[in-house]
Amino acid sequence: MNSNLNLDAPIRSMIVKILSDDCKMGHRFGRSEENDTLFCDLMYIGCDFYDTLAVFASCDAISQQNLIGIINHIPSVLSVDINSDKEIRKMIPHWTSSRYRTASIEDICDRLKQHVQNRDDGVFIYNSNLNTKDKRAYNDMYILIGRNPESYFFDINRKKAFRLSEAKALKAQEDIS
Repeated sequence: MNSNLNLDAPIRSMIVKILSDDCKMGHRFGRSEENDTLFCDLMYIGCDFYDTLAVFASCDAISQQNLIGIINHIPSVLSVDINSDKEIRKMIPHWTSSRYRTASIEDICDRLKQHVQNRDDGVFIYNSNLNTKDKRAYNDMYILIGRNPESYFFDINRKKAFRLSEAKALKAQEDIS
């Protein structure tokens, strides 16, 4: 961090600056190579979960070191059966036909289903209109976080979280027990 930051700068700018710092170089702001508590610290001081998650996602700063803290701070979660195309589609109420979108809505729904069925670990970000030239263009950001065996889907603009599961698989596990 070599350039000065005005103390009147928005907190978002400060967080982006902190997240752009290489945490391997030293233990600053609760961030190190082994552990990252910055997300939890921001939740503690009252930052909005979804705004903070969007900043972390935009900075490619969601990692194995802070994933548990993120999951533990989800305000409320709705469960969705990924075997129901209708339920998956309802999680994504706004999707544009813009050329700046991540993919078609059908492709996004298929990808979500595949990631959950394959129990893929990782962070997957979907944008309905990420027009980098026109900052005023409306964009819906959706984030899928997979952490075996759970998957969470976030609608950032509407501030909603969903736990994605396969109802058939859950039912079979309950029948065995």
